[in-house]
Amino acid sequence: MCYSLSLYSDVKTLMRRFEARPAEGLSVGRAYYVSAFAFPEIPVIANEAPGLIQAFRWGLVPAWVDSETRANEIRKKTLNARFETLFRRPSFKEAVRKRRCLVLADGFFEFREVGGRKYPYFIHLRSGEPLALAGLWEAWRHPRTGRMVKTFSIVTVPANPLLARIHNTKKRMPLILVPEVERAWLDRPLKEGEIWELTARFDESMLEAYPVSRRIASRNVDGTRMALLERRDYPGLEGDQS
Repeated sequence: MCYSLSLYSDVKTLMRRFEARPAEGLSVGRAYYVSAFAFPEIPVIANEAPGLIQAFRWGLVPAWVDSETRANEIRKKTLNARFETLFRRPSFKEAVRKRRCLVLADGFFEFREVGGRKYPYFIHLRSGEPLALAGLWEAWRHPRTGRMVKTFSIVTVPANPLLARIHNTKKRMPLILVPEVERAWLDRPLKEGEIWELTARFDESMLEAYPVSRRIASRNVDGTRMALLERRDYPGLEGDQS
């Protein structure tokens, strides 16, 4: 699955990489660790405005949700969207056809279980560039305030060999899009088989992965600390990086 990201690139770097301009008032704070369970705002590029970097809230809330209570319940279950059920699950079946987005990040985290203990790994592009994760989005109107809230979910797929070794319990990973297919994800009405083909376009050799501090799993972790991305050595994991 994908429940934590790292985003430390500034707005200018994102503009250059994705050839898009920031939405008015967009603020991208440097965060080396962000948890989905805090329902943070993350920079995205949505198909409604492919030349614009916006900030959507993590945890998709479908437009048909009719109460704040229900919205708070459902967003906990829509942080990720499994590829295998996109076209059938009520929360996603309209969004996958009409509302897709790129979720912008510098990397993400997964946990590996060894000997009954879990070790966090940071995964990012060897090139050091930001990457685009396939996402779905929705616009939900708050029934009490009338405010429009835009939310998203990250699409996950079966893990490639590298991520299967790291995320060795669930064996899932986010759908990482290579630059050549980013616009196709946004612009084209893709069918289920075509979406699956996008996973084959990404070469795992483009990724680097290494273990990091367990502090990222603590409740009060300070995500603004660069030290969270430093390599850590653990007994039994010596030299374990890709």
